Amino acid sequence: MSLMTDLARAARERNGKRRVLVYCAGFEKLDELEPYGALDLDGDLDGAPRAEEGAAEILVLARTPTDLRRAATLQSLLPMATRVVVAVEETPHWYTAPVLSPTPAHRWRALTDLRVHQPRRPAWVVEAAFAKPTPAGRTLAATARAFAGHRMDAVAAPVAALAGPGAAHWRPGDPNAAPAGVTGPVPERFGARGGDLVLRTTGEDPPPWAGEETTVDRPVAELMSWERLGRPGGGRILESGLGDLSEPRTIPPVDDRSVNPVGFVTVPTLGMAGLSVESGRWAITCAGRTLTVFGASGCVTDVDVNRIRQVRGVRVDWRRSHSGPVAALRVVTGLAAAGVPLIAESVPRWAGALGPELARLITSVEETALKDDLEREEHSIRLRREALRTHGVRTRWEQLGAPAAPPPLTSVLLATRRPEMVPFALEQMTRQRGAEFEVILALHGIPAGHPAVAGALASFERPITVFEAGRETVFGTVLNEAATRASGSFLLKMDDDDWYGPDFISDLLLAHSYSGAEVVGMVPEFVYLAAIGVTVHREQVTEQITNFIAGGTIFTERSAFDAVGGFRTLPGTIDAQFQHAVQAAGGQIYRTQGLGYILRRGKVANHTWREPIGTFLRRNKRQWRGFRPSALMELPGEAV
Repeated sequence: MSLMTDLARAARERNGKRRVLVYCAGFEKLDELEPYGALDLDGDLDGAPRAEEGAAEILVLARTPTDLRRAATLQSLLPMATRVVVAVEETPHWYTAPVLSPTPAHRWRALTDLRVHQPRRPAWVVEAAFAKPTPAGRTLAATARAFAGHRMDAVAAPVAALAGPGAAHWRPGDPNAAPAGVTGPVPERFGARGGDLVLRTTGEDPPPWAGEETTVDRPVAELMSWERLGRPGGGRILESGLGDLSEPRTIPPVDDRSVNPVGFVTVPTLGMAGLSVESGRWAITCAGRTLTVFGASGCVTDVDVNRIRQVRGVRVDWRRSHSGPVAALRVVTGLAAAGVPLIAESVPRWAGALGPELARLITSVEETALKDDLEREEHSIRLRREALRTHGVRTRWEQLGAPAAPPPLTSVLLATRRPEMVPFALEQMTRQRGAEFEVILALHGIPAGHPAVAGALASFERPITVFEAGRETVFGTVLNEAATRASGSFLLKMDDDDWYGPDFISDLLLAHSYSGAEVVGMVPEFVYLAAIGVTVHREQVTEQITNFIAGGTIFTERSAFDAVGGFRTLPGTIDAQFQHAVQAAGGQIYRTQGLGYILRRGKVANHTWREPIGTFLRRNKRQWRGFRPSALMELPGEAV
C-alpha cells in the first residue's frame, strides 16, 4: 500500500493544519493509513463525517476499479472539498486512462484543474481542484464512470437504500443509492422519501427500523464466518431467515459491469488451477504459484479475474477451508460470471444460493474436457450465461422484490434477394429463445407471393413485418427502410444464409449489458465453405472492444443507429461503413464470443463481402470435412 501511503502523506503535507479526509475501499489491512485517520467505506460508517461538513481535501483510495465502483455507491456520504484525489492501486491491462467528462451540472463549472496520471503501473490517480467547495462524491462517481467508458452508472428502479457495514456490496456502481443509518430512516431526497427498498446488513438481532420502507435484512460478513458459525449456537444462524443460503437472493450479487467475460482467453498458457487456502482466504494457485487471493468478503474483482485469465480451468474443492459460506459462494459466482471454467466433483448442501443450474454446470464437466480449447470455451459460455443472468445486480434486486423491467424488444432487419432462402432464414429466427424480438423482412426484388416466401410466412408464428423493395434499390437503402418499420429499442442485422444458435439474440443482449458498448456483435469464427464442403474454426480474439464484427451480427442501440444516420445508401461495404461511423462519432463496438454463429461462404458472386475463399483457410485453429458446428449451435452435423 506504499503508493496509497504516499498519496495520503502528500495530502497532509499539502494542506498543513487544514482538514484532510481519507476514505478507502477494498483494503483489508489499513495499518499504514491509520495515522491519517482512513475511513473504510466497506466497514461501519456510523460516526463518519457528515456530507454537509467540509474539508480542504478528500482522498479516496480503492484497491481495484471494482472496489471503486462500490465506493461510488456511497458517493453522497462524502463531504464538500476544494480538492479531491481518487486513486486506484491496480487496474487490468485493458483499462484506459480514466479521463473525466465534466458537464455543466453538479458544480463542474467550479473546476479549475484536472490531472489524470499514472505514477506507477498499474495504478491511476485523478486529481481535481475547484474554486469553491464542491461535493467530493461527484468526482468519485465520475472517475468510476470514466473507467466504465462513460456509460451511465445506474441500476433500474427502485431507488435502493443501503444501511449497515458492507451494504454497498449489494448495489455496486449505483451513485443514485441512498445510504442510511442501520436503524433508519432514509434521509429525504427533494421532498420525497430517499429510498424505495432498504437493504440492511445487521447482526443476529436486527434493531427495529424507524422508517416506513420495506426492509430486507442480510447478515454482516462477520456473522457468516466459519469461525462464528462453529461456535455454540452457530448452526441456528444458517437455519434462520437471516442466515438462509438456500437461493440466489440470499447472497450479494456479482458486479457484472466490472466482473464479466471481458478479456477471456481462448487459448490459455497455464494449466489447471485450484482453490487453496492462504492466510484463511481462498486463493487460486497454479503450479505452486499463488495467482490471486480473494478478500474475506468473497468479492471477486476485475483485477482478480485478470490475474487468472491464462489458467485452463479452476477446480473447486469445497472441503478446503475458506472464510465462510457466503464468501465461498461469492467467489464461485463471480468466477463463473467472468467465464472462468470451473469444475467440481460435487456441491455442498449449504450452497443452494448458487442456483440449481449453476450447480449442475459446475459438476457436469470432467477435467479432461477442458483440455480441448473448444470444449473449454463452450463450458465457459454456459457458466457465464447462467451466472450473469442469475447473479447480476439487476436480477438480484428483482429477486429481492424490485419490479422486473420489461424485456427489451429487438427488431431483426432481414433483407434477401433469394426467395429460396426465406424458409431457412425464418427457421433460424424460430429457434431463438430468451429474448423478445420481431422480424422486419425486406424482400429485395422478389414478390411476397412467391411460393417459397408465402409458405414460410404462413408457418412463421413470431411477429413479422414484410415489405417489398425494388430490385434497383441499393442494399443500404433497403435496410434503412426496414429500420423505419422497426419498433424495437435494439436493431439487429442478420443475413439470410448464415446459421444462428438458439441463444444468439439473448447472448448479444447479455454482452450489451456488461460491455457498455453501443454496438455489439460476433466475428466469423466458424465458417462453412460450402463450395468445398469444409468447416473452419478461425483463430480470433473475442470479448473485447474492437473495430470489426461480422455484418450478419450487427446489434445496435436504436439511438446509436439514428445518431449516425443508419447505413450508407450504397450497394455494398455498408457494414464496414456503419461500424466506422459509430467509432468516428465516439461510440464503441464490442466483439463477444462467436460460438453461436456460423458464416456460410458460397460463391464469391453471391455475397456483398467479396473476399476470396482462400482468406478463410488462413489462421485456422482447426478445419473439418463437412459441416461441423459448435455444440452451442444445437444443430446436427449434417444440417446444411
